[in-house]
Amino acid sequence: MDTHFPVNPESNSLLTITQLHNDPMSSGNTAKPGFFLIGAPKGGTTAMAQYLSEHPNVFFSAPKELHFWNQDHEKDGRAHEVRTLEEYLRKFSAADPDVHRVVAEGSTTYFQSAVAVRKILEFNPQAKFLVMLRNPLEVAHGMHGELLRHFYEDVTDFEQAWRLQEERAVGRRLPRNPVFKHQLQFREVASFAPQLQRLFDAVPASQRLVILFDDFVKDTPDAYRRVLEFLELEDDGRTDFPKVHQAASHRFAALMRFYHTPPALFEKPIRLLRTKVRANSGRIKEILKMATSKKTPRAKLREEFAAELRIVFREDVARTSELLGRDLSYWTEPDRIATGDALPWSAANAALSETDP
Repeated sequence: MDTHFPVNPESNSLLTITQLHNDPMSSGNTAKPGFFLIGAPKGGTTAMAQYLSEHPNVFFSAPKELHFWNQDHEKDGRAHEVRTLEEYLRKFSAADPDVHRVVAEGSTTYFQSAVAVRKILEFNPQAKFLVMLRNPLEVAHGMHGELLRHFYEDVTDFEQAWRLQEERAVGRRLPRNPVFKHQLQFREVASFAPQLQRLFDAVPASQRLVILFDDFVKDTPDAYRRVLEFLELEDDGRTDFPKVHQAASHRFAALMRFYHTPPALFEKPIRLLRTKVRANSGRIKEILKMATSKKTPRAKLREEFAAELRIVFREDVARTSELLGRDLSYWTEPDRIATGDALPWSAANAALSETDP
């Protein structure tokens, strides 16, 4: 019998745990994910997941983002086919326990969720979490572009969409297909301090790792090896790290709109097609991507608007700097020079232990 989780974030956690242990799929019949790449969006998570998925001892779900544990977020069923624990665990049924020492998924919605990390720990107390952070201006802007690309946003100008946040928070001026309404709250998505604090309060330092996008881009092999070390995996000797998931737009917008938001008559067959495409991590999927999309540089922000955003995020960046033990003021003060190298990786992540409960 399918085990349904309560969607109320204030639900009784003991009931949830009981449901988990009583469900036959939560036993040894299938692999239980133990690694979660939870955010932030546009922080390099897709690339990192791709690299890790190609490690011989790692099994990543397909699709990468299952959006199962963020049960406090209202979601549209067309983008969320995983509704029960049985359906969720089925995404990991192909994992081989004799080969795959790490079983993973990567839903960036979990970082913003107020309940996801807690529910994951109820499910697997030994779970490990990776967070990748990027300049919040780039995250907010990139999130808008991502929503546009999937037709979950219909305001093409980011500045205009930014100014609609208050109205949209109360259900007004929403796009026609608002699959993840919380992601339209760009300021909340890119305000990292409260999300980090929630993570630190719940997860021991040994089970969490934070990587900055800046470091990831500067030395991708080093960042990759540090994640392997965190996961207690042997270095597979990887030296090639191709760019993944660059900013893009559709070659055939009308066709892709039909694919993402079909009329009711075609909803079921198109949904099945999307599920098959998302589950295919091989060459066919890459060919489809290349055929239907084209690289499109993201439009630059108007300088006055960018200055406004830097002020908006300045306090949160200062608090994030305190939590990470790293000066990130250059994110909101363009004249500052990045000084992250002054604090080694090991020291930066050791500093996180100071925030343990």
